[in-house]
Amino acid sequence: MEPETNKELGDGRSGTRTWAVAAGACLLLVGLGGAALLVWWALAFHPSDEQLWMVPVGLILLGTPVVAWLSVGADLCRRF
Repeated sequence: MEPETNKELGDGRSGTRTWAVAAGACLLLVGLGGAALLVWWALAFHPSDEQLWMVPVGLILLGTPVVAWLSVGADLCRRF
C-alpha cells in the first residue's frame, strides 16, 4: 500500500513546481521593485542630482532577476 504523500505528489515534481513558481514570483517582485526605485529616482530626485545611491541599488535589483533567469535557462538547456 502506498503512503498518501506519494499519491498527492504524483511523480514527485509537484513540490519542485511549487518552489519554481514561488521563486519566479519573488524574482518578478525584485525586478519590479528595482524598476520602481529607478522611476521614483528619475521623477523625484534626478533634476537636483540627489539621492544618487538609489541608482546603483535600483540597477542591481533590476538586473538580478535577469541574471537568475539566464542561469536557469542555461541549466534547462543543459538538461535537455
